[in-house]
Amino acid sequence: MTKQIKFKNLFVYGTLKEKGALHDHWLKDQTFMGTYYTEPNYFMFDYGPFPIVFPVKKGTGQTIEGEIFEVESKVFDRVSAMEEGAGYEVNQDVFLSKGGAIHRMASIYVYPAKFLKFDGEIKKGVVSWNNGTTSL
Repeated sequence: MTKQIKFKNLFVYGTLKEKGALHDHWLKDQTFMGTYYTEPNYFMFDYGPFPIVFPVKKGTGQTIEGEIFEVESKVFDRVSAMEEGAGYEVNQDVFLSKGGAIHRMASIYVYPAKFLKFDGEIKKGVVSWNNGTTSL
């Protein structure tokens, strides 16, 4: 009897991306599905060595550019334990687009909104993080 391996879609936007510092340790053997974009429901803060993404009121935030990986459930669980240990939460079933239309759903790690201490206006647009550099 063959054991079926279960998979989950994981949207990553920082150090877990293909060229990120943690990618080879956690996701090297997982399937890259492409670059995708969230709806404008987030705010990305560049913490330096990694970005922090907060959920904000629907439609009032930034569009986050990231990558989707199809990951084995056991790998997803390990990555989740690491991210949750750092204070992140998993948001399931986030709609992601590629070229405007919704193409996939995936999970994303976000920091709880209650920790967002930002008095300024969130600059709208697509935001991307590349190894310590955020671009809008």
